[in-house]
Amino acid sequence: MAERPERRRVSIYTISNALSFYRLVAAPAVAGAALTGHRGLFVMLALASLATDAVDGFLARWRHEETRLGARLDALADSATLVAGLVGIWVFERAPFVQNPFWLGLFLATLALATATTLIRFRKLPAFHLYSFKLADIGLTGFFVVLFLYGFVPWAYAAALGLAALAALEITAVALVIREFRTDLKGLWWVLKSRSTPGD
Repeated sequence: MAERPERRRVSIYTISNALSFYRLVAAPAVAGAALTGHRGLFVMLALASLATDAVDGFLARWRHEETRLGARLDALADSATLVAGLVGIWVFERAPFVQNPFWLGLFLATLALATATTLIRFRKLPAFHLYSFKLADIGLTGFFVVLFLYGFVPWAYAAALGLAALAALEITAVALVIREFRTDLKGLWWVLKSRSTPGD
């Protein structure tokens, strides 16, 4: 069997890591803006964080700067941004979510399951970089923009949170299937395919 080429050593001081670090340290400011009632500032800071989330992974792949540290930093920043966003939603827009709790509850339950499964198996936060989770990120960002600039749209709520719940379930499945923690996975189908390929 041919030896795999060694990976090029990548510095931790990269643009993508800097964007993830910004998102991590910005999360308390996002939550603070919400808790002090500054809706406009909250929306502006949250959108800036969501924008960095949209480009940091792309930059890492494009510049060939993908590292385990970067993936874990991205996962931690995502978690902090999610918590800050939920704080803002609770402060400014909680009424429709209290009246329609199913999809939010489903998403949070599946996300908790995915996180717990990965922590128990690998003692790490989920950082698999699945396509489904990136797609869910886009859906959640779109819903956030619609919610704060237009208003609560039930079908967009169900679609965005339903997609995010499916992505969280795929994370759980991947965490149960893989033998060792990796950060460059695409999805459950690719994981199962690689396991069935002779020589892998």
